[in-house]
Formats: sequence, structure tokens, C-alpha cells
Amino acid sequence: MPKGKSDTGKIGNLLILLGGIVGLLQGILLFLGVWAWGFIPIPFLDNWISGIILIVISLAVLATNGAVKIQKLKFGNNWIVYFILGILMIIFKGDLAGILVIIGAILLLL
Repeated sequence: MPKGKSDTGKIGNLLILLGGIVGLLQGILLFLGVWAWGFIPIPFLDNWISGIILIVISLAVLATNGAVKIQKLKFGNNWIVYFILGILMIIFKGDLAGILVIIGAILLLL
């Protein structure tokens, strides 16, 4: 994105940040056993394993967006990375967060 971001880019970054925060909360709730709902049921993954993976993916989204400083989880800051991370969030029962990240990635593309 150029130096002066468009409004869609700003809204996209805001949705990605919100998706990372929601994914972190969903991962914590999934790990604790409170949140057990998802669009794609994966029978061999327990809730606590999905919760840990969702927490790591959410931290990767937040690190890539620049909200937290974790160098090991930081990827390239472009729309395809956010799109893939959003799909992974949906797979690991972070449906609302994944949808927010995917919408934000699409807005970054525009």
C-alpha cells in the first residue's frame, strides 16, 4: 500500500486487527472448553488443540498487522497472507475472526 492509504485500506487494517483480537479471544475460550462451535467440524482435533492453534494463528495475524512485536510470527504484510491466515482461522474453529480477516484482506486488495 502506498504511503497515503485509501479509506478501504484503513478499514481493511481495522477489520484485520479486530479479527486478530476476536480470534485470540475465541482461541482462549476454545482452549478452556467454553467455545466449541465451528463451521467445519474436524473430528480428530480436540477443542484445546484447536484453541492453541487458533491462538498462534491470531498472534500471527496481530504480529503481521503490527499490533504486537513478535518477530517469529511476522509475515509479509499483503492481502494474500491475511487471506490464507483467515482461511486457517476458519478451519480451526475461529469462524467470526476468520471472516473478519478475510473481509479485511479483500479490502486491502481494493
